[in-house]
Amino acid sequence: MKLNQILAATVKSIIKEALSLIADYDRKINDNDEWIEDYEAEVEISFWLKETDPAFDEDRDNILAVLTEDIKYNGFKTHLAAGKNHNEFKHWDGHSMNGEYHCWLYHCLYDHTKMGWKDILRIGKIWVEFDCRLQQSIYLE
Repeated sequence: MKLNQILAATVKSIIKEALSLIADYDRKINDNDEWIEDYEAEVEISFWLKETDPAFDEDRDNILAVLTEDIKYNGFKTHLAAGKNHNEFKHWDGHSMNGEYHCWLYHCLYDHTKMGWKDILRIGKIWVEFDCRLQQSIYLE
């Protein structure tokens, strides 16, 4: 649950930064003096192995899983939405996790990756990276 809480706070930070980035680039597109015609924007969240894990190798990246979310078209009303419960088990009577709140990123770890619960417990670092590709087309006669 601690990881879920950290990821829920991370989602809020991602949304805040993404909205700022989107507003900035949308403004640049609408400004006729800017070179930017369009852009693509996404956030990549990678989950790294603990340094104390027996499989940790300081000569490798030690990445357990990577999640990528589009932020330009997301709208933050579904997947990355703060406050929405994405618990896969919330309707499973008798399941030990059915009463828990799960943020989108936590849900993705256990439901959209090949990581098992034991692997999730091996996470020691979360790396968040925004990738924004600025675009401009140049037409030739």
